[in-house]
Amino acid sequence: MVDEQQMIETSGCLAGDFGPVVAAMREYEAETGRAAVNVSGWEVEDKQIAPPPTLVRRLRALRPRLAGYAYARDFALAKQQAAEVFGATIRHGGAPVTPERVAILQNSTQGLLLALCALKERGVERVVVAAPCYYAVAEVCRHLELAIEVVPARDFITGALDSERIVRAMRGGRAALLLTNPAFSLGVEYGWETIRRLCAALPYSAYVLLDETRLGLNWDTPLPWYAAEYSDQVVALRSPSKLFFLNGLKTSVLLGAPEVVRAVERLGDALIGSSAGNGEAVALAYLDCWRDWLEEARTGRNGAMLQWRGGVVARLRRNRLVFTEALHGIGFTLSPVDSGPYMLAALPRHRMPRLDSRTLARSAGVLLMDSSYFCHKSVEWVGFRVNLAGDAERMRDALLRLFE
Repeated sequence: MVDEQQMIETSGCLAGDFGPVVAAMREYEAETGRAAVNVSGWEVEDKQIAPPPTLVRRLRALRPRLAGYAYARDFALAKQQAAEVFGATIRHGGAPVTPERVAILQNSTQGLLLALCALKERGVERVVVAAPCYYAVAEVCRHLELAIEVVPARDFITGALDSERIVRAMRGGRAALLLTNPAFSLGVEYGWETIRRLCAALPYSAYVLLDETRLGLNWDTPLPWYAAEYSDQVVALRSPSKLFFLNGLKTSVLLGAPEVVRAVERLGDALIGSSAGNGEAVALAYLDCWRDWLEEARTGRNGAMLQWRGGVVARLRRNRLVFTEALHGIGFTLSPVDSGPYMLAALPRHRMPRLDSRTLARSAGVLLMDSSYFCHKSVEWVGFRVNLAGDAERMRDALLRLFE
């Protein structure tokens, strides 16, 4: 039997470039004349899933300001509104969220980069990654010369955290924990009680970076996020553009201690530079929708945001049933889904000893993001992400190609 940690370290789970897979898919299309099928990707193919109409109207009404530019540190109005929105349910450092604890960023990848840079400045030398996670994190750590240790999930299918192993890994040296919630590409959300207990068990001075950029579409509660009481050591990253299915005009919000936020904004100026002149207006459009959503949930009024959320969740549930029928029929085990538009499809390793995204794209024209891209490996299982916002018929076509 292969040692589990050896497999984690040697099987390419820190892959940081999905480009060769996309190139192989295009080669397949050029040579066969058949359209490739995207099972795992980011695109919304289901025509009944769309961004909130109120948000689309707000964004379309914005002036582009083609000759203008701005710096995130100057987004005082957006920082104030974000503090009010998050402060309704979150306390940070023992007090309500204030603008000094908020950074407005262009997108979540920049947010992760800048947060890790800021933590390195504060003495962090090592990052413990609770798998599964966003694969770009490993690349960021490598370029920052931060040592990285991946702690596999205790359960491959559910993404259940191996809290004891995480706590042991955080001892010794100046380490920060990176935890992705919901579990990246599994559709499983860690509740506040799970996060609270884990944080309480860590060394007092240890930083925790919560990558919650996909948090917001919980299937069972109308609220976009949980109520929490973070310590000053917690840095949380949220990204409404992801949960609202918008890939063009983006925004992300980082919550952290004031000194961390100041470092993030200063490093943003140096490493990222300016943002578009209407960047604050874009952020405010998203924050307006979040504020409306929270107010509707608080008052019990089924307004535009809760109607949108209910429609999206209903469609994702329907798609999951369709995909489940097709996948179960050929022996797949699926992750339980309670959040977002993704789930994990898994096979016992003896049925598919090697699941390679590039090979399948080239030979079958099927784009799969196998679990190595989210640092999620197992001796017993192989798996890949399923996009529940995809098209059911194309999904069936993809499965036929994989096993024909």
